[in-house]
Amino acid sequence: NDGTVDKFIGDAIMAFWGAPRDDDAHAVKAVRAALEMKQALAEFRGRQDGLDIRVGIGINCGPMSVGNFGSNQRFDYTVMGDHVNLASRLEGANKNYGTSILISEAVLDQLPGDIYCRFIDKVQVKGRQEPVNLFEPLFEGPPPPGIKAQISLFELGVAAYQGQDFKRAAAIFDQLHDQY
Repeated sequence: NDGTVDKFIGDAIMAFWGAPRDDDAHAVKAVRAALEMKQALAEFRGRQDGLDIRVGIGINCGPMSVGNFGSNQRFDYTVMGDHVNLASRLEGANKNYGTSILISEAVLDQLPGDIYCRFIDKVQVKGRQEPVNLFEPLFEGPPPPGIKAQISLFELGVAAYQGQDFKRAAAIFDQLHDQY
């Protein structure tokens, strides 16, 4: 999907799109790569007996510093900045929501209509004053039967929760759990 693998950090991989060459489709390519990675991991888990590997992927876009950073003795071609940090925060937030891919609203705004996402939450992440809307990309292409109704009901549950109508939120999430 035309990404650039930046580095391996322990058990993490950092990649970016849109550099060194500009790419107007950087956001959609990043989300497609994430969805393909999620599918490949599901297929891998299906072939393994009892091995349950999970991933968290965070995707954000915005102005970033791109280039060679470091010193004369050691430097790396990488990206840095507030929007890179937000992507890292989104990656870590997956654990809280039981998701594997979280994207920012800036990414969502650049996606075509055939990539279906659901609203997850509005959170204030470390290092940011303003809360950030989180979305989970679910799939690309024609939706499976009933998925739009599921997404709508889920988002009603989130809205009830955010409005502090916890009984209604619990009833909606219980209904989703029982049905799906």
